[in-house]
Amino acid sequence: MIMATNVYQMVTERIINEMEKGIIPWHKPWAGVTDGAVSYVSQKPYSILNQFLLGDAGEYLTFNQCKSLGGTIKKGAKSKFVVLFTFVEDKKNKKIDENGIEHYDKIPILKYYNVFHINDCEGVKSKMGEKEAVKEFEPIEVAEGVISGYLQREQKLTLIHKKQNSAFYSPATDTVVLPLKEQFVQEEEYYSTAFHELTHSTIPAYRCNRKNDNAIAAFGSENYSREELVAELGSAMLCNHCGIAMDKTIKNQAAYIQSWLKALKNDIRMIVWASSRAETATKYILNINEK
Repeated sequence: MIMATNVYQMVTERIINEMEKGIIPWHKPWAGVTDGAVSYVSQKPYSILNQFLLGDAGEYLTFNQCKSLGGTIKKGAKSKFVVLFTFVEDKKNKKIDENGIEHYDKIPILKYYNVFHINDCEGVKSKMGEKEAVKEFEPIEVAEGVISGYLQREQKLTLIHKKQNSAFYSPATDTVVLPLKEQFVQEEEYYSTAFHELTHSTIPAYRCNRKNDNAIAAFGSENYSREELVAELGSAMLCNHCGIAMDKTIKNQAAYIQSWLKALKNDIRMIVWASSRAETATKYILNINEK
């Protein structure tokens, strides 16, 4: 049995391996979640983290699922892995309620399993079929809709523009401050920056409540913090949602990659932790309520 810590190591090594090739996985222009990697059996999209790990869009199934459908795995095909949290009872912390019934706290355990892309499976027919071509939205229009919708729902939150060379979120005043739009060389850079700061704005307790998570969040010698990685991932997810090409939003990519490589190597749990928080923040901004 592979220990949970080793699964964190596997996830981090997968991300680091991509970055050492010069690729930033969360900036990769993969398709939106609904058009990305999905489980063959359920036809439901994988989580954002598993989208990163799989990389390619399409259906995925396990060896046993392929075999049960009468299919075979192509010779030489390599599997990829996806992760999920399961919960087990903490037998060391027994609690007894007023009715004398024993209860145990639940402990999250990170597990993984191997899957194959349907293109590596012979004798298994895709459930997705041919998709009709969908007219793409103008990235700016979609992004403006995301921002205005979020601000309308969060009436305490204010977004202002100033002629300056910095962007930030102020928790004290619940304000996002951005440079003037015309200061940005590319429109994509503006929306990437705006989404980064709007992800920061979800930190208060009355939104996504990450304050306690970040109370001890020193992140590497380059002054990055866990919250900065959450904001970077949140920005990437929102840009992807809006169809904004991420290759136009990264300045000094080589330096960026090296900084994150050092930080990720120092903390193997970082990418899993931050991806989960970023996905929660993104869904909050997009007003996605999952039951």
